Amino acid sequence: MLIVAERINAARKPIREALERRDAAFLLEEAKKQEAAGAHFLDVNAGTEAEEEIANLPWLVELLQDAVGIPLCLDTANDKALEKALGVYKKKEVMINSFTAEPHRIERVLPLAQSFGAYVVGLAMGDGGIPESVADRLKLVERLVRAADDHGIPRERLFIDPLVVPIGTDQRQGKLFLETLQALKREFPDVRTICGLSNISFGMPNRRLLNRTFLALCIGYGLDAAIIDPLDRELMSVLFASLALLGRDEFCMNYIAAYRAGKLCP
Repeated sequence: MLIVAERINAARKPIREALERRDAAFLLEEAKKQEAAGAHFLDVNAGTEAEEEIANLPWLVELLQDAVGIPLCLDTANDKALEKALGVYKKKEVMINSFTAEPHRIERVLPLAQSFGAYVVGLAMGDGGIPESVADRLKLVERLVRAADDHGIPRERLFIDPLVVPIGTDQRQGKLFLETLQALKREFPDVRTICGLSNISFGMPNRRLLNRTFLALCIGYGLDAAIIDPLDRELMSVLFASLALLGRDEFCMNYIAAYRAGKLCP
């Protein structure tokens, strides 16, 4: 299970303010804590105003890439910011988050992903937004997969996000996501899956309880990666336990190692 650490995101007020004042120490601490908690990729989102993001994202990349051992996930819908960030990125592995089924996004992002040998996240949405049925989302997923094939991106480097919509706006959305995930794994078994997990609980009370429960369900339905907060010990405990219970942790070694390291909640 691939863990993409979500905390360095300009949508969070502390991160946005740290970017504005170029608080390198604060941002480095956030990065190092997430790596120590078990993240495999560090999501980096500098999205504020478009022109500011063009300067902020490459600055963040240069700041963080040598400070942590894990690769970065460049999280932006700004093509110019993405190009500049990739231009200063030095590590072998990188993830691009994300592109949609819209033709202009495909043509801007996938050539970059192919050129840099990147992992890339495709979102199941198109010109009309996020579809309301499993069948319609799968049509967009097929478009994303075919586009990646056409650009020479190996399927094992493609992650599809079926898209999590808050249950606070529509109580059917958790079930719809899980059914889409199940259908996607059946139709495209060689493509990996990912989601921004905490979107499910937006606007709801006791969000962490919903996030933990949803993570266990998603793992049961075959989710391969999640964009989460690795500093949430309860969430990480559920992750390790779910993988062990579902036979996705050989000899339960990761669960045992997490227990011995004091990372599991009682």
